[in-house]
Amino acid sequence: MKKKSLAFSIFCSSFFIGIFVYFICAVCFASVMYRYFESEVFNDLKNETYYIEKYIENGKASYLSELESLNRITLIHSDGTVYYDSSMPAEEMENHLLRTEVYRAFEKGEAKISRYSSTMAETTLYYARCISNGDVIRVSDGRYSIFVLFLGMGQVFLILLLVAAIAASAAGIWLSKKIAAPLNRIDLDNPDSSSVYREVEPLLERIEEENFEKKQREEIRRQYTANVSHELKTPLTSISGFAEILRTGEASRDVIADFAESIYTESQRMISLVNDIIKLSKLDEKSIAMEKEALSLKEIVAEAFQVLRSTAEIKNIKMELSGESGFINGVRPVIYEMVYNLIDNAIKYNRINGSVFVSIAYRHKNGHSGNDESTVILTVRDTGIGIPYSERDRIFERFYRIDKSRSKELGGTGLGLSIVKHAAKYHDAAISLQSEEGKGSEFTVTFRVNGPME
Repeated sequence: MKKKSLAFSIFCSSFFIGIFVYFICAVCFASVMYRYFESEVFNDLKNETYYIEKYIENGKASYLSELESLNRITLIHSDGTVYYDSSMPAEEMENHLLRTEVYRAFEKGEAKISRYSSTMAETTLYYARCISNGDVIRVSDGRYSIFVLFLGMGQVFLILLLVAAIAASAAGIWLSKKIAAPLNRIDLDNPDSSSVYREVEPLLERIEEENFEKKQREEIRRQYTANVSHELKTPLTSISGFAEILRTGEASRDVIADFAESIYTESQRMISLVNDIIKLSKLDEKSIAMEKEALSLKEIVAEAFQVLRSTAEIKNIKMELSGESGFINGVRPVIYEMVYNLIDNAIKYNRINGSVFVSIAYRHKNGHSGNDESTVILTVRDTGIGIPYSERDRIFERFYRIDKSRSKELGGTGLGLSIVKHAAKYHDAAISLQSEEGKGSEFTVTFRVNGPME
């Protein structure tokens, strides 16, 4: 896993944000200053225009060339003819009637515009005013563009950039340490006791949940280990006791035969227990290597009926299968184990002359998103002893038995329904139970179907 430094990420973000803000401020500052100086120049041009107008009104127009002005002065007749210009001979100049600042001055009395020259990288500011005799006075001044202004202030901006970079670096280091400090103080074993930012609370809640789940898993594992040890120890103790007696050689033939039968029974129970433990472990670790395939629940139920028929006949239990084919996508051995255990339990905990009913049905409805939702429902119902209401939440736990003595007499390992639960979970199926003590139980497994139903 590639690790990242939170402090370094915060530092980099702070630094680059600081530099970005600096450039934005620099551009805004230069733009504002440029507009300010432009406004000042227009005011100067306007004031000079008033001065020239007074000069002309006093009959001193011929003396304009003697004025000391850094600006260019142009006088234009109402027909657009230039009759005076301070920069070049008037007779060489073209008609100015169509110049923007000139015709606007004739229309509105005054006008001011700026015109940019890309070749000179310079902007010329023009102020034109229509005076009392009908002529237009135009005064203009050249100013460098904002880009040239930036270049001219380059040294100042570089110094300010260096200062901003140092300030941003210092702020980034300080900020990264300040933000990371509360995170480093988090007690992962007791996250609720840590004082942190609101944004981190969902993470702490998740850590708390994982800690709780971890403790639960540890408790389940501890109980599971204790239960396995107990379940294995009991038959091993019996086998060891029988073997100890047989080893003396003093047992009669009938006793030897009886002990041999007991040893065989206990060893078979141990084998069943170990096999169930292995199945559960594979389901827990999701280490089932087989690919899922299209399966018919009806065929699998019929196969389980065939295997369990002799067990059912001992108690004269009638088994019935009805409904659809029930095609699902699943791992055959896992589905078979689930079906087998449900039917096996329905037989074991049934009454003499009882019944086991297995039905398979389709359910089809339209989903909210417009997609069709289809399910296959497997129901296993018996007429047995039923399950007390207080025990229903625990019957899927490993090694949990309602009547331990009766369960062992029937050959149960206490893992059958746990295998059913994990097999359903492995196939993303839902399992539910309805039962009434003394009247029987009904287990329902609901499978989601992605493809079309057959």
